Amino acid sequence: MKKLFVLIFIVALVVPAFAGGAGQRATTGLREYDIFLGYEKADYPTGGTIFGDWLEEQTGVRINWEFNVGDLQQKVGLIAASGDYPDAIHPRNYTQILLAAGAAIPLNNLIESHGPNLKEIYGDRMEMFRQPDGNIYWFPQVMPYGDEYRTPNPGHGVWVQKAVLDYFDYPLPNTLEEMVDMLIEYAKAHPTIDGNKTYAWTGLFWTWREFPVFNAPTILSGHPNDAAVSVDWVDGRWKARAFYDQEESYRIYKLYNKMHLEGLYDTESFVMDYDQYLAKLSGGNILAFYDQDWQFGTVQNLLLDQNQDRWWVALPLAMEGYDPEIMNPPQPQVSEGITISTQARDPEGLMEYFNFLAKWDTLKMRSWGREGIDYMVDANGLFYRTPEQVAQWRDQDWVRTTYGADYWVNFIRLDGGSLFPDGINNIEPATQPSVFQAALRPQQIEVLEGYGVDTFAQIFQDRHPQPDMRRSTYFPAWTITMPPDSPESITGTRIGDIRRRYIPQLIMAPRGQYDRIWNEFVAEINQIPQRDRDAHTAFLQREIDRRVEAAGGY
Repeated sequence: MKKLFVLIFIVALVVPAFAGGAGQRATTGLREYDIFLGYEKADYPTGGTIFGDWLEEQTGVRINWEFNVGDLQQKVGLIAASGDYPDAIHPRNYTQILLAAGAAIPLNNLIESHGPNLKEIYGDRMEMFRQPDGNIYWFPQVMPYGDEYRTPNPGHGVWVQKAVLDYFDYPLPNTLEEMVDMLIEYAKAHPTIDGNKTYAWTGLFWTWREFPVFNAPTILSGHPNDAAVSVDWVDGRWKARAFYDQEESYRIYKLYNKMHLEGLYDTESFVMDYDQYLAKLSGGNILAFYDQDWQFGTVQNLLLDQNQDRWWVALPLAMEGYDPEIMNPPQPQVSEGITISTQARDPEGLMEYFNFLAKWDTLKMRSWGREGIDYMVDANGLFYRTPEQVAQWRDQDWVRTTYGADYWVNFIRLDGGSLFPDGINNIEPATQPSVFQAALRPQQIEVLEGYGVDTFAQIFQDRHPQPDMRRSTYFPAWTITMPPDSPESITGTRIGDIRRRYIPQLIMAPRGQYDRIWNEFVAEINQIPQRDRDAHTAFLQREIDRRVEAAGGY
């Protein structure tokens, strides 16, 4: 009897050590799912977060996170090749790799049986991410909701330092060329800033974040952020056109070369990684650049908090001869999102979890927080934040690791400019008029008063009244993905490799040598057969047309 008791005692000690997740589920009473998220994030706090703990209480589910480190395409390829998949995978724009490996399950039946909230928030737009075989394999990263849309911030543009705008008494030049002349003039008058050499322009040229330099020709020739191609309304249809070897590319890099020849283009940008880029911006000696606001928001907020004039304001600028239709319409990012893998232990339970994330109350909790603690509601049902609440939500460390909804922000998310079904409150607090106004720093108010507007988006709208909302049926083209080993994908890679080699050479061309280098670049592009380049553009055109048809047609 004594030996039996000892044996039972040993088993009791050993079994939990080998039970892994099952033992933890037995202890916590929670179902657990493993999710790979293709973003670089800090490890999920061991003590939990406010939002994460609330989710666990509401759903009985705990997420075991794995975040991306290093090259995402390589990581997704390794996951796909291993055949050993987590329950759910968010591969960002490498969904086609998972599809080719047969790693994602069709979600159609699960949506019908376990996803009523998902059906409600996506509505007819669900057809936009249905694949050619008729199946839905992932939930898109971002999707607009409804027809109402408002935002106080343009999101991207030519970012010009406030100190420069002060110097020229808040100008709105007619062309990018005029702005470049102003930047050169200011830099010559202020050759150093806080002991550092002044640069008129910089750009990020690193891994997938290279788009500030790569996409400049299409953006600064007056297009919203389609990136892969220029898309124009031609004869009643959206028409895709390659720009990489056309006039707009020739002109924009020659304009950058003009600043380089003055010693004012930051050539370190060609070898900087992302952290070095942010560090360079934080020095306050970069006068202007093109980028998306989310990519450098941490530095922008840092400089604003320091109450300096070395932060940047987006201006609606395009090269001479182009209409600056830069404002982005709502962006359904339908080519990337979160999948349920073929090795998911409980697809039905995971779908129920996603369905809970799609509840309006959950979406409200994720973006606004707790009523009465993180936001208030007035007698008319309008959400607002007190100055204390605004200050709390400005603390990014608190937002990310204490409140913690940031870990769920990259999937099953609605466009921040969309409104809740009540028609009066924005889904994203920062776009709510009252919160936007309450969060403004004095130096931001100074800029708005200088331009005679109430929001930064109005600076764009005064130049070009509104984004073309017809674009939202396909936009943005950069979310179009190609099967990784397809001829079109291989052609796109070849074009990209040539551009990566020649863009720095063009920008840093010695005086009188720009045209020679441009001609060498075009000659190398022309070594790729024209039929292959046309097929690459045609693939993008077919997907644009398919999206438009899925959204209701032209």
